[in-house]
Amino acid sequence: MRAYAFVLAAALAAAACGGGDAASRLPDVRLPTLGGPLGPSLAACVTEKCLTVVVAPWCGICHQVTPDIVRLRRFLDKAGVATRVVVGLDDLEPIKGMAALFGSDTLLDPEGAVTARGVPLFIVTNRAGDVVKRVSGFPRGISSSEELASFFGLP
Repeated sequence: MRAYAFVLAAALAAAACGGGDAASRLPDVRLPTLGGPLGPSLAACVTEKCLTVVVAPWCGICHQVTPDIVRLRRFLDKAGVATRVVVGLDDLEPIKGMAALFGSDTLLDPEGAVTARGVPLFIVTNRAGDVVKRVSGFPRGISSSEELASFFGLP
């Protein structure tokens, strides 16, 4: 019974401090873009759902699927879904080099504001900023942007 009370107290304390919420929301930080200005808060989503893609310069798979990510962004932009690419997990110069592949609005994260256990990482959030879906790695066997969007639960 004491163990149950301890677990309950720990859970309540974590909830009161915001603990346990980190996995279900992106951080409320604004990262610089390759073009210079700060991007919007990662916790904000200006459309019904948003897609955030995290990649790293040292990731071979990330480089292989860069054209797919670029096509998916174009597809989702036309469908009215906000997308953003975060390049991080490395030093600033390699980050900038890879960010150039995605465009001037690419977010630079040399400090590791977005934690990723595997890259590429795809994070779908809703308008409230809650994480709806998180996928590490690139889905296999999907050949079109429409199929990718559907896989992530996006229009």
